[in-house]
Amino acid sequence: MISTLPRKPSVLIVEDERIVAKDLQQTLAEMGYDAFGIASSSDEAIAVVSGRCPDIVLMDIRIKGPRDGIQTAEILKKSFDLPVIYLTAHADEATIARAKMTEPHGYLLKPVKSAELQCTIEVSLFKHQMERRLRERERWFSTTLRSIADAVVTVDIGGKVTFMNPAAEALIGLRSADATGKHAREVLRLVDGPSVEAGETPLETALRMMQPIEVHEAIMLNLATGAHRLIDDSAAPVIDDKLTLGAVMVFRDVTEQRKLQKQLEFADRLTSLGTMAAGTAHELNNPLTVIMANAGLVAEEMERHRAELKAGVSPQTAERRLDEVARALEDMQSSACRMERIVSDLQAFSRPAQETPGLVDLARCVERGVRFTAQEFRYRARLLTRFGHVPPVRADEARLGQVIINLLINAAQSIQAGCADANEVSVTTSTDDEGRAVTEVRDTGAGIPLDVLPRIFDPFFTTKEVGTGTGLGLSICHGIVSSFGGQITVDSQVGKGTTFRVLLPAATIARAGAARSAGKTDRLRGRILVVDDEEQILRIIGRTLGMDGHEAVCIENAQEALALIERGERFDVIVCDLMMPNMTGMDLYEILLGQDPDLARRVVFISGGATSARAGDFLRSVLNPIISKPFTPKQLLEVIQQLLAAHQRPFQEPS
Repeated sequence: MISTLPRKPSVLIVEDERIVAKDLQQTLAEMGYDAFGIASSSDEAIAVVSGRCPDIVLMDIRIKGPRDGIQTAEILKKSFDLPVIYLTAHADEATIARAKMTEPHGYLLKPVKSAELQCTIEVSLFKHQMERRLRERERWFSTTLRSIADAVVTVDIGGKVTFMNPAAEALIGLRSADATGKHAREVLRLVDGPSVEAGETPLETALRMMQPIEVHEAIMLNLATGAHRLIDDSAAPVIDDKLTLGAVMVFRDVTEQRKLQKQLEFADRLTSLGTMAAGTAHELNNPLTVIMANAGLVAEEMERHRAELKAGVSPQTAERRLDEVARALEDMQSSACRMERIVSDLQAFSRPAQETPGLVDLARCVERGVRFTAQEFRYRARLLTRFGHVPPVRADEARLGQVIINLLINAAQSIQAGCADANEVSVTTSTDDEGRAVTEVRDTGAGIPLDVLPRIFDPFFTTKEVGTGTGLGLSICHGIVSSFGGQITVDSQVGKGTTFRVLLPAATIARAGAARSAGKTDRLRGRILVVDDEEQILRIIGRTLGMDGHEAVCIENAQEALALIERGERFDVIVCDLMMPNMTGMDLYEILLGQDPDLARRVVFISGGATSARAGDFLRSVLNPIISKPFTPKQLLEVIQQLLAAHQRPFQEPS
């Protein structure tokens, strides 16, 4: 039969006075304890404990052998995790000070009363049990934190590191042992992010604000490798019963995830470009037809006019013909502007995403998206637009345009072709009560079932038929909008339609400085070097400058232009194409910057758009004027006048 009686706590007595030890053993037995052993020396006590480990030890300080009771207690605590109660006749300060270092569970002076002894033993046993549970819990939490994949760093109330798990060690590039005790700023080297602007780490921010905070896509320096890693993190104060103990930060490396997201965004943008191709071709063909037809008409009219002038035609007839030519040229100019707008829209949509968001005119971005996708609605629905006032937002124009186009294409594809009069898609922009910029795309399409609605932003989830969608569009839209600090919401009813709303925080804009005083109204003339590998562009720039009174020297490649300058030819302004074979405008500029910085500042760049990462970086960093193709003669001449005024050098008439 198995006994169900509770086990008696076992006690080891370490006492070299045999009579005292026996008397103590008898007393403990009467109290209900199992005082199974007596030891008179340190070695004997250790031997007994090795054979049978007691629940508690009663230790005399003065015992036989080379080690006293305090030294023995230290060994028993370290090797066997045993609670010790000192029973001693010694109460001098030196002995008590030594005993305190072993963290005993009691210190009783002989002779000891039975009630006092029993009370001390019971409290010591309970305390030791609680300490053991606490250590086990701490060990479990520590093991858990060390095992999780996310990096974890904790600091005390002063901002000094108290713990780092292996994931944090790997990301930060520093061992926990080396980081412990250092200030968080020495360990967490963030080179970009909100906390950097505030001059503190997220841990310090959480302690200062006394609330959890989140930081998305901050750049952190790895102290071991010097590499920059992109991290998402959250930090929060650690509070126990209203007492602040420190703060904890949990973060993860999202560098590869961000790269993958960019690749998915690019693939989605290519898909959108394919959808837009037919509509764009149609949009370009119409103005191109006008230009080509009118160009042929003007050429014929000019030949006819020349012949009639030789034959002595009347001034009225000549004026009539010239009026027709002027009207044809106006149509050509209007169509050329329309084509320029289409090309500009395509460039804005297809340019690489910028790492640092800039100010974006949301209404213009939405208008662009509507023009791109207008063909999608031709046989499906009436497209209605209402553009209310919206504040500028801080975003990347290309990525934001991708969101708008995805939502518009989704709206179009939710409606079956052939019922354009019975359906409509409305696109509106407005400002909500919180000052946010709002874009709304509402359709009267099929709608989204209630059970599907919570999943529409999940990657690869789609309700479209196989082959008609990847299920990435809305997921990518959600990621892009979130990266700009905004949100995207959806309302839908089956059979009635769907409404998507994009809400973006208004950008904070610094006040512009006082307007510059107007410059001189007199037109300046200069000697201007024009460098462009396109012969027709070179010819029209030279013609424009010549008709305005400038001396234009036109060269088709940068090497010849550089040779002219190195031979001592002087120019007031250089108009240079950015992208050319062999030597680009960027190469020419960098050489001039080393040879003649003043002349380098007089360079005007002409660009058809950044076709490489280097060109994009250059255009964003260079301070020189940039004229985008296509441009008008007026735009070119205004920039020339501004440069001549800024760097006035007397124009010498050619001898």
